[in-house]
Amino acid sequence: MDLYAPNVLIHVTAGATALLLGAVPLLSTKGGRAHRRFGRYAIGLGAIVLATALIGVIRGTAPMALAAVTLSAGYQYVGSLRALALRDRGPGWLDALLACGALALAAWMLIQGNPGGASWPPALAYGTLGFLSMVVIYDLSRHAWPQLWLRRIRPLDHGMKMTGFYFAMASAGAGNLLRDWQPWSQLLPSAMGLVTMLVLTLVFFRRQARADHPASA
Repeated sequence: MDLYAPNVLIHVTAGATALLLGAVPLLSTKGGRAHRRFGRYAIGLGAIVLATALIGVIRGTAPMALAAVTLSAGYQYVGSLRALALRDRGPGWLDALLACGALALAAWMLIQGNPGGASWPPALAYGTLGFLSMVVIYDLSRHAWPQLWLRRIRPLDHGMKMTGFYFAMASAGAGNLLRDWQPWSQLLPSAMGLVTMLVLTLVFFRRQARADHPASA
C-alpha cells in the first residue's frame, strides 16, 4: 500500500488540477487562445489521471463501478482527440477498432458481475456502461455518414466528448471524496454534465443555423 500511495497522490492532484484548468476551455470561446492553451493543459493532466486510474483498476483495488467510470472517461478522452485529428476525413478503421474494443470491455464488465459495493452502488456501474454503450453505438454509426459528420458534427463531437470526460472526472472525484453521500455525490456531477452537454449542443446548432442563413439571423 505504501508503494501505491504515490500513485493515489498523483491521481488526486492531477485530477483536481485538471478540473480547475479544464473549466477554462469549457467556458471560454471555442477555438480561442485561452481555449487552446488551457485545453492542452487539461489534455496533459487528463492523460495522467487516466494512467493512474488504470493502475488502480489493474491492481484490482477499484470497484467495478469505478472501473466503468475509468473506461467511459478514457474512451471519451481518446474520442475527443480523434475528433480533432480527423480534420479532413471521416472516421476510419482505428476509430471502429476503438469503439468495438470499448464495447467488448463494457460487455466483459457486465459478464463479470459484482459491479459495485456499499460506497459505489451497482446502479452507477450499469448506468455508466449504458451511457458508454450509447456513445459507442453513435461512433460506429458515423461510418455510415462520414461526409456529413465531417462537415457538420465533428467540432461538436470533440466538445461533447471532452465535456463528458471533464464531468466523468468530477463525478469520480466527488464519489470518492464524499462516499457517505453516495449515490448523489456522483449522480449530481453526472447530471450537471448532461445538462451542460445539452446546452452546448443547442448553442452549436443555433450558430450553425445562423451561419447557414445569415440574412435571417
